[in-house]
Amino acid sequence: MRLLGAVAVSYVLFASTADAATYFVATTGSDTASGSVTAPFRTIKQASRVVKPGDEVVVRGGVYTEATSISSKGTANARIAFHPAQGEQVILDGSNLPAGTDLLTLNTAEYVDIAGFEVRNSPKSGIVLWHATGVRLLDNHIHHTFLNGIYVGGSTTPACYDITLYGNTVHDTALENQYHTRTAGGWPGAVVVSRTDGASITGNRIYNNDGEGLISLRSNSHLIEGNEISDNYSMNLYVDNARFVTANANLIHSSNARYFRNGKPAAGIGVANEAKDVPLPSSDNTFTNNIVIGTRWGFYYGNYETGGGLKNTKVVNNTFYGTVDAIIHVDASAHANSVVQNNIFHATASPAPASTGAGAGVTYANNLWYGGNAGAAAGTGDVIANPLFANPGGRTAADYKIRANSGAQAKAINVSALVQRDHFGTARVTPFDIGAHQLSGAVPSDSEAPSRPENLRATGGDNTSVSLTWEAATDNVGISGYSIVRNGAVVAIINGTTWTDRSVVANTVYLYQVIAHDAAGNRSAPSVALRLAWRSSEVETTPAAPVITSPRRTSTTVSLQWNVVENATAFKLYRDGVEIATTPWFDFTDENLAPATVYTYTLVAVDAKGNLSPVSNSVSVKTLGGRSRAARH
Repeated sequence: MRLLGAVAVSYVLFASTADAATYFVATTGSDTASGSVTAPFRTIKQASRVVKPGDEVVVRGGVYTEATSISSKGTANARIAFHPAQGEQVILDGSNLPAGTDLLTLNTAEYVDIAGFEVRNSPKSGIVLWHATGVRLLDNHIHHTFLNGIYVGGSTTPACYDITLYGNTVHDTALENQYHTRTAGGWPGAVVVSRTDGASITGNRIYNNDGEGLISLRSNSHLIEGNEISDNYSMNLYVDNARFVTANANLIHSSNARYFRNGKPAAGIGVANEAKDVPLPSSDNTFTNNIVIGTRWGFYYGNYETGGGLKNTKVVNNTFYGTVDAIIHVDASAHANSVVQNNIFHATASPAPASTGAGAGVTYANNLWYGGNAGAAAGTGDVIANPLFANPGGRTAADYKIRANSGAQAKAINVSALVQRDHFGTARVTPFDIGAHQLSGAVPSDSEAPSRPENLRATGGDNTSVSLTWEAATDNVGISGYSIVRNGAVVAIINGTTWTDRSVVANTVYLYQVIAHDAAGNRSAPSVALRLAWRSSEVETTPAAPVITSPRRTSTTVSLQWNVVENATAFKLYRDGVEIATTPWFDFTDENLAPATVYTYTLVAVDAKGNLSPVSNSVSVKTLGGRSRAARH
């Protein structure tokens, strides 16, 4: 699924200051060691005690069985990163921990990244963010937890700020209810974001959980976008006592009877106001471009406990298909200024919508109905016609693209200011279509990212400025610009391939990278970092770029050679953008590689003062023989 507005994060951006330290953790290490690559720490906890803003913690592969608490504090411009070593699997396993123990807790942590870990078998929750600020959970795999997979929150409202959950896979959580004997509320969830102001929850896969799926609770300003949520026991996507939530372009479906409650699947999208210690009545929430398939209700508002109704709520340009109960169910309540419009409601023997609050604060208009009666949800501009889905009954988003001559074409109210793109990233243009897919006048969406800018180098500088240039990136459609990243923060967005930084100061070290982007919002991987140092009133002369020549290969090794570089005292070697070695020699053999696999190498020269050369030429080498190594998911 293409993720709207989501930006993949590369590890190379984590170390955001030029003088940042890198610490290592290994199952063979010791917490009394220095944390270097040759003397690693034993635990992630010990590494978290010593890191400072901008530092990086590289965890070597293996299974770590201790509970871990991290309270490290980075800054917005100098984050702290914890991630596995390149190509190695790190598992945090709570099988032997006491009952009621969370496996990984970020307690009062600030601007910390947790990326690429497998977290399993927790006797309580998998990952907990407690009174955290600016924390990012990226591409983690969380499963088989007794309670929540990911829990974000605290004891005050709000407790957490500016949280990012991106690319995580969460399944088989809430195992306290694995036998489905629980009847009361207060469900644990696969992902629970509570008492949090500002959260981006994008591109996650949440499925097969014995509680609720994704919960936005007692919070403000959440973006929930591009997630796939399926087969959860009680609610798939639930907004409860939460305001200013935008749920856009999510794929929600149910088909696994193992997770049916009382013989029925969970609701697709639910909104309510349960009785809480600090009520924050749901309002000003927006639901757009979601595709909901085979759930109990497609969209549901329940007027139970504290109630209060839909306030300033927009349900616009979604696609709902094949629910067990009413495809939209809105309890009568004190609704106000809410709209349900431009949606496709394709029922398959579902009961007609009822108790929808029509005429009492909820306006229904320009919805398409097929396979069932609109009932109390009928409105002006409605269409009764076949939406002509590509493959109705399927469980992928593409199955619910509309075909030519669909009854949904050109029948929507113009709400392009609210819904600028469809579920697939296509711009909404005149004439506007009903549902999550814009077919009329559509230009094929662009999901291909540009290539990485290469050969970033300095072409001049003095005590107040430095000029940079790089080779242009390529793209299947075209490059729309470049972001200049200095010490981890974007400082400029330009159109060309040269730029002058006029805000440098003496006695300061700067780390530059360049990211290319296209008109569709796709971004390249960042360039190899360029480190420049001002030790006095002018930029120090850096060594010349080395040139890699005559690589040799076997099935498990690649041997590289390069030229002599004046003033160089060492060379840093990179494999696929990740530093793997520093050597004073003019050759290096990379060992223990996978057969029949392509590896790309670059290097930089380093002088006695630590100045780095521009990046060498890039050399790609395929090892001999054997089968290619499968990608790790």
